[in-house]
Amino acid sequence: MKVLLLHSLPPEASPGHVAGEFDLNDAAAGIAEVLPGAIVAGVRGEVRDVLTVLDAERPDVVWNLCEAPLGRPDREAHLAALLEWLGVPFTGCGSETLALCRHKDFTNAVLSAAGVPVPRSGVFPCIIKPADEDGSSFIESDCVCEDGAALEQVRRRFAGPVVVQEFLPGREFAVGVWGGEDPDHINIGETVFQNGLRIITYSAKWDIESADYANTPLHYNSEITPPLRAAISEAARGAWRAVGARGYIRVDLRLDAGETPRVFDVNPNPEISPGVGIYRASIEAGWTWEQFVHAQLEWAIRWTMHRR
Repeated sequence: MKVLLLHSLPPEASPGHVAGEFDLNDAAAGIAEVLPGAIVAGVRGEVRDVLTVLDAERPDVVWNLCEAPLGRPDREAHLAALLEWLGVPFTGCGSETLALCRHKDFTNAVLSAAGVPVPRSGVFPCIIKPADEDGSSFIESDCVCEDGAALEQVRRRFAGPVVVQEFLPGREFAVGVWGGEDPDHINIGETVFQNGLRIITYSAKWDIESADYANTPLHYNSEITPPLRAAISEAARGAWRAVGARGYIRVDLRLDAGETPRVFDVNPNPEISPGVGIYRASIEAGWTWEQFVHAQLEWAIRWTMHRR
């Protein structure tokens, strides 16, 4: 089986983003490590360049690591759509899921319609965030607003559409979910907030030297009662089905005042670099990395064959 690891290269400059956010070299290297003979190709994202690589290599399956073609996160779904059009099997979620989950307001509506618990609207305290960004972009501590005046002040900082939802006061969980077309495997990590920090800011996610990063460790050994674990798993699986996921995703949930887990974000293309993200979730669940990688390739081929 000929495998092509196709990843987008980081842009020379991306205002408002740190360079490491779009650097997929470590992720590609981590996957290539367990796939001897796999071809690794970095592309800027020009359609002609992608087609040239595909024509030259003629892969049986592509591991899709193109998160920001041409440095544009909003074009994440475009590469997947191109592969679908060409009939080339690829890992991860399809273009429709990637496009849907780029818009938090749309995703929230789809989840709610499917019966998946989500945060309420129109209540305080609330949290405001960009509707069409990911990776915690532009999120700072003051995005948690206690009243309308604070909300309006933060709203002025965002140029585009926003989502305003109830700030959930309870524990926060990052749930790795993976499988073919069904959410067969789950592992639950808990983000522990320290020293007054209440949310995962952009610095907490991307600046490993920051205080916010140090104050938001992720643990996989938290005490979670069986009923709560079941409720979290049910909500995460419901989110998978509602957005039409496949391969692997991360679902972020938080407990409300009544300790009901509510989904506040679905990431269909989560971090997969060695030691973090879905890589760590699968290892913590008892899988080997080699087992996870080969399963994803098998599922990708099967998914494409079913749709021909």
